[in-house]
Amino acid sequence: MPTISYDGQSFSIDSRRLWLASGAIHYPRVPRGLWRDRLRAAREAGLNCIETYVFWNAHERQPGRFDFSGDLDLRAFIEMVGQEGMFAIVRPGPYICAEWDFGGLPAWLHREARDKKTGEFKLRQNFQPFMEASSRYLRAVMEQVKDLQITTPREGRRHPAPVGNVPGEAAGGFHAGLRSTCGGPILLMQAENEWFSHNPDEGQAYLLEMARYLRENGCSVPVIACNQLWQTVPNTIHTWNASAHLAPSLRQLAVVQPNAPRVVSEYWSGWFDQWGGKHNDNVTPGKHYYRLASMLAAGAQVNHYMFHGGTTFGHFGGRTVNGKDCFMTTSYDYDAPLHEGGGRGVKYAMTKRICTFATQFASVLSGLEAAPDQACIAQDEVDHPLSVVHLRGTQGEAVFLLRSEKDKTRDTRIMLPEGITLPVHLGDDRAAWLLLHTNLGGVATLDFTNLRPFAFLDRKMLVLFGPAGSEGIVSIDGTAFHIKVPTGKEPAVETHEALVVVVLSEQMVDAALPTAEGLVVGTDRLDEQGQPVPLKGWPKIATITLDGKVSSEPATPARLPRAPRLTQWSSADCEAFVTGEAEAYQSFEGPASHEALGCDYGYGWYKLDIPKQSLPRGKARLLFPGGSDRLHIYTEGKWQAVVGTAAQDEPTTFKVASPMVVLSDNLGRMNYGQHVGQDLKGIPHHLMQVTPIRMGKPTVTDSPAGDPFVLSDLVYDRRKGDQAPAQTLTWTVKPEGRKPVVLDINGLPVGFVLKVNGQPLTFYNPGPHARFLRVVLDLTTEGPFTGGKNQLDFVLFAPLPSDADLGAQLRLFQATRVVTHKATWSFTPMAVPSADAFAPSVPDKRVGQPMWYRASFSVKATQAPLFLVARGLSKGQLYLNGHNIGRYFIADEQGKPKGPQKHYYLPEPWLRLDAPNELTIFDEQGHKPTGCKLSYRPLGPWH
Repeated sequence: MPTISYDGQSFSIDSRRLWLASGAIHYPRVPRGLWRDRLRAAREAGLNCIETYVFWNAHERQPGRFDFSGDLDLRAFIEMVGQEGMFAIVRPGPYICAEWDFGGLPAWLHREARDKKTGEFKLRQNFQPFMEASSRYLRAVMEQVKDLQITTPREGRRHPAPVGNVPGEAAGGFHAGLRSTCGGPILLMQAENEWFSHNPDEGQAYLLEMARYLRENGCSVPVIACNQLWQTVPNTIHTWNASAHLAPSLRQLAVVQPNAPRVVSEYWSGWFDQWGGKHNDNVTPGKHYYRLASMLAAGAQVNHYMFHGGTTFGHFGGRTVNGKDCFMTTSYDYDAPLHEGGGRGVKYAMTKRICTFATQFASVLSGLEAAPDQACIAQDEVDHPLSVVHLRGTQGEAVFLLRSEKDKTRDTRIMLPEGITLPVHLGDDRAAWLLLHTNLGGVATLDFTNLRPFAFLDRKMLVLFGPAGSEGIVSIDGTAFHIKVPTGKEPAVETHEALVVVVLSEQMVDAALPTAEGLVVGTDRLDEQGQPVPLKGWPKIATITLDGKVSSEPATPARLPRAPRLTQWSSADCEAFVTGEAEAYQSFEGPASHEALGCDYGYGWYKLDIPKQSLPRGKARLLFPGGSDRLHIYTEGKWQAVVGTAAQDEPTTFKVASPMVVLSDNLGRMNYGQHVGQDLKGIPHHLMQVTPIRMGKPTVTDSPAGDPFVLSDLVYDRRKGDQAPAQTLTWTVKPEGRKPVVLDINGLPVGFVLKVNGQPLTFYNPGPHARFLRVVLDLTTEGPFTGGKNQLDFVLFAPLPSDADLGAQLRLFQATRVVTHKATWSFTPMAVPSADAFAPSVPDKRVGQPMWYRASFSVKATQAPLFLVARGLSKGQLYLNGHNIGRYFIADEQGKPKGPQKHYYLPEPWLRLDAPNELTIFDEQGHKPTGCKLSYRPLGPWH
């Protein structure tokens, strides 16, 4: 039976050490027809492992009904990873974050995972209804993949050979001699995710139970925990998540956990984008290069989050806590090394340099000392001078040179232990790595070199690179020789006894790929037949065989085709829904959220028939407390306003008439932080006419810090028992006419537990991100709020900062009228109209009137990624041949540009080559789509 073990240096399979260079690819964010292309791009970048979350809410859309088919075929994806010669890391959650709706949790938990007697609702805690649902889900996941673990024997069978042209010792995976009769590529599994709280008893009980569910259902590989050490979990490997400041954290991790390898489970190679923000490209290729090298210098194995982000199709984009309206764009390009449409840019090239080195020289890296014990110059990305880290091991030594942004060193000299002074040419790079006294597969010893190792192929070819024109020095088996790094596009080749040494420039190494036969220069990818695809700017493709023979042939990179045109526009209106006359409306007892109504994703139409005596006269100051995320309000068939967390979240002045129709948009549920599970979509509370309450100055008393753990076992960024001296702020509130009072917190810098008449009701935990909270104090619900005087105690977590602005950051609103209290409520989910509802015309823009549009286009080939340029639209949803492409947001209801995303990916597997393609657009404001066009964009939406 195959075995996997680990120590402070690395993992081992059947006693053979390996080194992981991993990258995240989320199978639901990539159509199945593109999986192999993306996996091969990862392998060609030098990766030997693929990590993926498992997406509970995509697989179990209804309780007990699982879907692992098509684009959700987790098993097929993992099998394909193995076929491509790579390992797999599986992270099933149940909570995953991932900028995915509800952090991967199913929305039906709001209906199904409540205590039947009390109605209590808890997530990510040892709460029986949630645990039962989680247990069922994890059992279903393990049924899919348990025999795909590397520890699962397959009698009489070997793991399938890699598909395609893979170098024999290239990626450190199954094809690198790990030919045990294993069941599959899964090397590690993760229990839960980012449980950033210290609650020793309850937290450990919950996390251990999640690990137990995996074990009891067949998990036999090591289990990792990704909690930033907030909560320890016995018998798991603790990993680290970060983007910057990696070296000190990883050294500390080695001290805390000396008997397990350092694993960066999420190195953030980029960052996500949000509607209304700017495209995030802060992790430049130079920073990325530096950070990858610094993690190797700290002895860490790395998983890129993301290596390829892909697209958040449909309605699965999440909401995070940088602000009230931080909702995820459809593109999950993430500024990752491999772009959304599969394009390979500069960051991909930087990844390939370092990760190819890491996996090709896995025997060296996995044999280095477990925890560096020598001091070095601090690795500061911006200010510090050049840092040098020297690591020793059983198979060789590694030297890393790391240069901060402000350091201008291009050339330096290092002194080797034996006294030799070696010139090192950095050029424009911020990182370099050298090998000393390195065992080259038992064939030779690399004594030293001032060039950067790239690959060692089949124990016959050593590939090095450096700045063009620099003087390379190589010493093998005691014989030193000089070799100049080429300045053109012809590689330098030297033969040392039975070893071929190939020297490339930086430009050349970015155009080089190891293959089973040797090395190819002038390409960045191989086609499906394993043949090199010509790279733009390279007139020839050179091939160096393992015996040192060089040949070349002319090459002409393919040109992009002319983009197709959108034609045959047609349209369908939503008038019957806007006026409330559609037969699809079904009555219910309101108010009720989307979740309560079973509309877990997408838009919903509410119709409210309001008695005349409940209507305010003329325009009134109105609030839908808890209304998410964009509520388009129509009266008498005319658009009145858009309110909600992603629009106008303040009391808004507009006129109400009956019936009132509301188009409710679900832009995504919280995927991170304390608010996960707290943001209901649609209309969970009545429409209220409100007026501000002047709170006055509170009574301030010294007190211990508030204890939020009386309300939840999971409190982000806090430790149970931490009750340092703090303060309590007290106000007295009496509701007018026994009507609701709305408490609104926005930007208050200190957290608190809210007590109403002495009873803890909720807590506000600003943490590093979340700085908003809205509470409806209502007599119609069970709770401590009364119709008389109520004492509101804000038991702070720390003394109130001097710069706190209570008047702006903590407000109360009194409902003077509950407009919909006696209304008759109806609802229907929004659906795509039937084909016969579309008329062959596009009317002029109708302000505020939602519209559906259709157009056709034809394509003859799919050799380049195709994008829709969504010019002239407002906000809505896109469909391609029946596939939900995702949300777009070009302009708000006032016509102001929103962005940042303007280009929307139309995946090649969803395009038709033998028939016209159908593009369907829903636009909330009815903006004309005739300015839209199609464009081929090799490097995705941002380049």
